[in-house]
Parts: sequence; structure tokens; C-alpha cells
Amino acid sequence: MTTQERMLTSPDGTQIWAESNGNTGKPAIVFVHGLSCTALGWDRQFADPELQRDFHLVRYEMRGHGRSGKYFDEEGYESRKLAQDFHTVCEAFGAVKPFCLQESRRYAVVHRSPNSGGALTCQKGAIVVDIINEYGVDYLSGIIYVGGSIVALHYHPVCRHPVMTALVPRITSLTSDDLSDGAERFVESCVAAPLTFEEKLSFMGGFIMQPRAARYWSLRRKQDHTVWEATARPLPVLVVQGTEDLHCLYETMISIARRVYDRVEVKMMPGIGHSPHFESPAETNRTVADWVKKVSVGQ
Repeated sequence: MTTQERMLTSPDGTQIWAESNGNTGKPAIVFVHGLSCTALGWDRQFADPELQRDFHLVRYEMRGHGRSGKYFDEEGYESRKLAQDFHTVCEAFGAVKPFCLQESRRYAVVHRSPNSGGALTCQKGAIVVDIINEYGVDYLSGIIYVGGSIVALHYHPVCRHPVMTALVPRITSLTSDDLSDGAERFVESCVAAPLTFEEKLSFMGGFIMQPRAARYWSLRRKQDHTVWEATARPLPVLVVQGTEDLHCLYETMISIARRVYDRVEVKMMPGIGHSPHFESPAETNRTVADWVKKVSVGQ
């Protein structure tokens, strides 16, 4: 159970920070962090001795985030490149046919384009869609959506929570004071119970360290949902969802997931907000572990 921390190089030359932990002889789970966050958000999973024993745990920081490379133009955040980053990480650590565990915050934001006449445009998308577009549905063993994922850019408008809509002007502001205030409000909205000051600073650090241009283009990127929607039906899916989520209208999201995928299991967590893995890690970890074991036996 040796931990390996590496700086990898994606096909276009982008540096991608990644880490491997756990049992390399067991099913691999690749953890993808949320919007303007870092891989530190998965600490409560990577420190879990049972997860370490039973699974090969892999996490990385997406381009434009944390310790990975950052671009300031649209080209740097093309769907194909995001999928290739994921593949580069899997290949480096020998994660074959992994389960993709996706936190939603990376993909659940609306952005106000400076060229849109003030109109709001949808700026989110799921890494799963990019992976399937590039490598096909057989690349993954299953998908785990944790905390209000909106599954694909195309479905964002009907799934967005009003609280998130109200936050958009602040978290995309060009005014530094507004951005700082928006960052604080944003991280507070990610959980149901108040964060400690130390936790809030850790969350805000991931947000503030990301250049505005990197956030803008990573969220404004284009994504074709049609291949995913036409082919993803066989993939098993687990949704881990808090009832107090202020980012996603989760009932709508779950109904869409059930329409796209044949096998969708849902774990509702009463009193939990947008971040089940952080707010209730023990229950989240056991739910994920039991489900991955069950699916792996059946494959």
C-alpha cells in the first residue's frame, strides 16, 4: 500500500499532478475533484484503511486546478484534452477499466460571458462524457456521482439550484472584492453544517489559487453529449446525494440519470449538503465500497 505522488505529462505537454494509494491488485477508483478545488478534498477517502485495503485509489488535479498546469485560453480546455489527462493518470498507475468517482463541483456552474450581452450561459460538463467521447463506454467499469452531479452540460439549465444561480455573479466577477466574497459564499454553500475556519480556508484556497481565466475557460468549454447519451446505458451508476444540496435540483438530475443509464442506485443522505464525501465520509466510504464490490463481482 505504497503511496506514489507523481507529476505526469499529458499528450499536449500539460503537467498533471496525481497520486496513487491502496491495493494495486484490487479494483481501481479514480477520484475527480470539484470546481476550483484540489485533490485534498479526497483526504478522508485516501486515509480510510478499508478503502486502502480493498481498492486501488487514484486521484489527480485537473488542468487549470491546484498543482496541475493552467491555461488562459479556450484551447487548453478542450474535451479531448480533459479525457486524455484522465487516461494519462490511469496509464501511469496501471488503473485498467477503473471506476470513475466524480465530485460535482467541478461541473456545476454557470458562467457570465463578457461577450454575451449579460446573458447567463451554461458552463459545466461531466468528465465521464469526455471519457466516453474519446475512449468509448468500455473504458470504465462504472460511475459514482457524489453530491449533485449534473451529468452533462446539456442538462445543466434544468438541474441548477437557485442558490447556485444567485452565486454566479460573485464567483465570476472581475472585481477582486466580489470574488473573495463569492469564494466564501460558494464554499459555505457546499456543506449543510458550518465549516470550521480552518476548513473554510482550505476550501477557499483551492478556489482563489485558480486564475480567473483558467476558471472561465474550463467552465465555458464545449462538450458534445450525444455519444455519451447514446452509448452509456450499460454502465452501472451509483449516486450519493445529500438532501440539503444547494447546488443541484437533485430529483431532476436523478431522473435524467435513470433515463440515460439502465442501472442506477441512489443513496440519499438526510441532512447532508453538496459534499457527502466531506460531510459524512464514513457513510459515503462504506456506500461506495459496498457498491464497487458488488458491481466488480458481477463483471
